[in-house]
Amino acid sequence: MMQGIMLAALLVLCQLIKNAGKITDAACISSERDALLAFKAGFADPAGGALRFWQGQDCCAWSGVSCSKKIGSVVSLDIGHYDLTFRGEINSSLAVLTHLVYLNLSGNDFGGVAIPDFIGSFEKLRYLDLSHAGFGGTVPPRLGNLSMLSHLDLSSPSHTVTVKSFNWVSRLTSLVYLDLSWLYLAASSDWLQATNTLPLLKVLCLNHAFLPATDLNALSHTNFTAIRVLDLKSNNFSSRMPDWISKLSSLAYLDLSSCELSGSLPRNLGNLTSLSFFQLRANNLEGEIPGSMSRLCNLRHIDLSGNHFSGDITRLANTLFPCMNQLKILDLALNNLTGSLSGWVRHIASVTTLDLSENSLSGRVSDDIGKLSNLTYLDLSANSFQGTLSELHFANLSRLDMLILESIYVKIVTEADWVPPFQLRVLVLYGCQVGPHFPAWLKSQAKIEMIELSRAQIKSKLPDWLWNFSSTISALDVSGNMINGKLPKSLKHMKALELLDMSSNQLEGCIPDLPSSVKVLDLSSNHLYGPLPQRLGAKEIYYLSLKDNFLSGSIPTYLCEMVWMEQVLLSLNNFSGVLPNCWRKGSALRVIDFSNNNIHGEISSTMGHLTSLGSLLLHRNKLSGPLPTSLKLCNRLIFLDLSENNLSGTIPTWIGDSLQSLILLSLRSNNFSGKIPELLSQLHALQILDIADNNLSGPVPKSLGNLAAMQLGRHMIQQQFSTISDIHFMVYGAGGAVLYRLYAYLYLNSLLAGKLQYNGTAFYIDLSGNQLAGEIPIEIGFLSGLTGLNLSGNHIRGSIPEELGNLRSLEVLDLSRNDLSGPIPQCFLSLSGLSHLNLSYNDLSGAIPFGNELATFAESTYFGNANLCGPPLSRSCLYHKRKHQLNFDTGTYLSALLGFAFGFCIIRAIDRSTRTVHPAGMEVAAAGGGARRRSRRRAEQPPPPCRPTNDDDAAASKLLGFKVWKRITHDFNPVFGSSLLISTLAFMET
Repeated sequence: MMQGIMLAALLVLCQLIKNAGKITDAACISSERDALLAFKAGFADPAGGALRFWQGQDCCAWSGVSCSKKIGSVVSLDIGHYDLTFRGEINSSLAVLTHLVYLNLSGNDFGGVAIPDFIGSFEKLRYLDLSHAGFGGTVPPRLGNLSMLSHLDLSSPSHTVTVKSFNWVSRLTSLVYLDLSWLYLAASSDWLQATNTLPLLKVLCLNHAFLPATDLNALSHTNFTAIRVLDLKSNNFSSRMPDWISKLSSLAYLDLSSCELSGSLPRNLGNLTSLSFFQLRANNLEGEIPGSMSRLCNLRHIDLSGNHFSGDITRLANTLFPCMNQLKILDLALNNLTGSLSGWVRHIASVTTLDLSENSLSGRVSDDIGKLSNLTYLDLSANSFQGTLSELHFANLSRLDMLILESIYVKIVTEADWVPPFQLRVLVLYGCQVGPHFPAWLKSQAKIEMIELSRAQIKSKLPDWLWNFSSTISALDVSGNMINGKLPKSLKHMKALELLDMSSNQLEGCIPDLPSSVKVLDLSSNHLYGPLPQRLGAKEIYYLSLKDNFLSGSIPTYLCEMVWMEQVLLSLNNFSGVLPNCWRKGSALRVIDFSNNNIHGEISSTMGHLTSLGSLLLHRNKLSGPLPTSLKLCNRLIFLDLSENNLSGTIPTWIGDSLQSLILLSLRSNNFSGKIPELLSQLHALQILDIADNNLSGPVPKSLGNLAAMQLGRHMIQQQFSTISDIHFMVYGAGGAVLYRLYAYLYLNSLLAGKLQYNGTAFYIDLSGNQLAGEIPIEIGFLSGLTGLNLSGNHIRGSIPEELGNLRSLEVLDLSRNDLSGPIPQCFLSLSGLSHLNLSYNDLSGAIPFGNELATFAESTYFGNANLCGPPLSRSCLYHKRKHQLNFDTGTYLSALLGFAFGFCIIRAIDRSTRTVHPAGMEVAAAGGGARRRSRRRAEQPPPPCRPTNDDDAAASKLLGFKVWKRITHDFNPVFGSSLLISTLAFMET
């Protein structure tokens, strides 16, 4: 506001300079005329443009050209902001115009060329405006030579012009007006010190300029105290609120919005007695608003919204507002103010805009609001008001244009025949108790453009008069009520309608024909039936939600023709037939949800043309066949849910190769076979992998341990979404209105029957119900962010790896119905977040680790493991150990006795079998004294061939005993066998 006033004043001053110097009785200098003609030749002047009048010898008479009356030289060139934009280049011939005082080339299109360096040679220049002229490159430092310059405007909306240093600016000591808004000033770390050297500066505009992080309190002394307009909004300073602001006693306009400012407001703000525009919205300021502001009686605009200011609004208002009788705009939304509306509203009788939304105000809404007869905009949303709003609250609001009372949950009570004094354009009563009847007073609002009555407890029939706002209404939202009745067959007469949301009601009938103006249509969660219209009518619609109805028939092919469509949600209906196979290249579709229908056939190959697709949800249908290879072209997919169909074939490797933005991949409950592709490990953003209940075989891939998002436990794709309520209006961005965190949570919550605690993240792997074999790879333990793991119902063997103890974020673990053996690792005691555990029907053994979360699980967690013991099982590990020990001791003793006895018998048998008679009739013993007594005779006769000597006899006996022991040990009992061996050896030695 103030900026425009200052600019207008300066323009008037410059115009006076031009008129004073304009020549009337002499022709212009020929060299300057030639220079201007060369300048004109560089333009593609549109037909009817101002330069077509540049004809004749007297250039001083040409449009936009002024000359000095004394010397005949051109002193002013003004071709800025004409109705028709000039396009072309600036010819260097202009450098001849050395007497220029005024140069305005704004509002043209110079095609991204750099600002000419020769402009810095116009030493007499006092006014230079090159704003919005399509320049690019770097501002030439030579502009710093323009020491007489008082007005400089280089602002550009495209950030294509760069300033690397403000050193040249500090030399412009005559500057009064400086606007470098929307330039790229990220490298200009000296901007604050440079502008502080300009003592005459009155207007400084550097908004949206990417200024670097700057400590605004670094100034030790303030020189630019003459400033009247200071606009630095939308720069990331990351600084505390500067105290020197309160020293700018001439300041009339201050805008430091969206500057990442912190701290509190200076106590001496009351020194700025000339201030009329005060805007600090969207910062991190805190504390109470200083009482010294009570001296700012000239304020017309106050916007402190989006901060953390606190304090009682009643005390604040009674202090600040009594002298502000010119105040028009008061915006204190999105703060932490407390108190009520009682006793102070009378002080702001001049206000036209009042926004107190999203604070902590309470109590009843004072009927003093109804005395603010100048109000055009009122927003009290998201506070804790109570009670009732009646006709009295609106009695004198004849100028009211926008009424926004969202989420304050008060009751609005009016007489059935009440006619309001106002004519609204916008009405938002979301969450207020308007019902049970539809507010009849709306019939009188002939200018209404937007009606928002969502969740307003309306339980009546849809009134026929609602469709009479045919020429004005652009947005109608009555969602979340219990409105009944039938929709009209056609809404084509409502030619201004762009948004229609009647979701979550009890409406019946068919989908009506729509006007071509509709952009958003949401009729979900009603009782609508029948097929979709043959032609929808709204060719430019970009959000269509008809889910959760009783619609039938096939999905129409005209959806393929709607190139602006971003989201189409038809789930939870009775659609049948096959998927359309007519999708086109260049489509804007980001979300397709045809889930929970009766669609059969194969997935359309033309879906590969939908390269902007972020979510493809086709689960719970009757689709069959393999996945089409063309889907790999949809490389922006975030959600791919094809679960609970009849799809077959192998899981294609291109999923891991091409769909690397996937957050959720669900192929569960299909007929996929073969091995799990190793390349799935390349899905670095994947948070949910669900391929359960298929016919997959082979081992669990070790490469799954490389899933980066599950390793880090954070989202690899950053999406900016607001609150969950914004799903209602969100229609842009990858995935659109489907909040990816919310969807992931809802998916898992339905899958796990509420076992997962949602904390904004969900990382889950489900490979259950397949034919997987092998062991659990230790690499799974690398996924430290994993919150759920289900490997149940497979043929996985081996022990549970200790590395699973590294999964500290784990909430759900199911390893049941496998062939796992060995003990439960003690490291499971470190899984403190575990809320669901199932290890049943394996072959686990030993004591169950007891403590922490493991102590809370029921006995069923461990069913089917005969060798497990300890709580919560009834089998005591002490009893189990004693019984085992007893059985062991008894068996040991019996085996030892039997072993010795059996060994003795065997040796006797061996002894007999080895005793022989020589041809001479002499008995030879196998061992012992008999052999020694007959040794002499044996020495006299050599032994027969192949007969053992005494040593050989002993060795053979020992070998035979060992073989018998080994067989018995292997087939019967190791103790028995050991006793047998000992007794045999002992006997042989004797």
